[in-house]
Amino acid sequence: MIDSRELSQRAEIVDALLSYTRGIDRLDKESVISAFHPGATLNNYGSDPMPIEDFVEYALPSLEQRYSATQHRVSNIRIEIKEDKALVESYVLAYHVKSSESSKQLHTFNGRYVDTFTLLDGHWKISERFLRNDWSKVEDIADEMAGSSVWVKGRRDFDDPIYDF
Repeated sequence: MIDSRELSQRAEIVDALLSYTRGIDRLDKESVISAFHPGATLNNYGSDPMPIEDFVEYALPSLEQRYSATQHRVSNIRIEIKEDKALVESYVLAYHVKSSESSKQLHTFNGRYVDTFTLLDGHWKISERFLRNDWSKVEDIADEMAGSSVWVKGRRDFDDPIYDF
């Protein structure tokens, strides 16, 4: 049986994961960084492990330049807590829309975040992340859903309505 303390810990861990996904999609450096302890390392995002501070300086401008929209979704979140550490596996399904004047492509990534969360200074945050690629694909977007021309487009900056709260 899970007690209220463990429920609170699990909620804080899930909130950190969602802060990361919002931040990466809204290109919000502070939201991304808030999911990690200072100096946390990300593995398998390049040839060498990268501290979170370097990751945001590299990844956010790259995503902004290469894609007109992204959406990262986490699911199947498994949390195993042992004292002041937690092993957290999250499935990630990430969509990246690459637009040019003549075409659009959808780059889909399906994999897993394997995170070590640690409790430091009273907060559960990621101290190390490994990215696993289970499959990916690229496909042309030939047609869009009916109504898409009248829907309000999401923003990738602080003008997105989510920041009005």
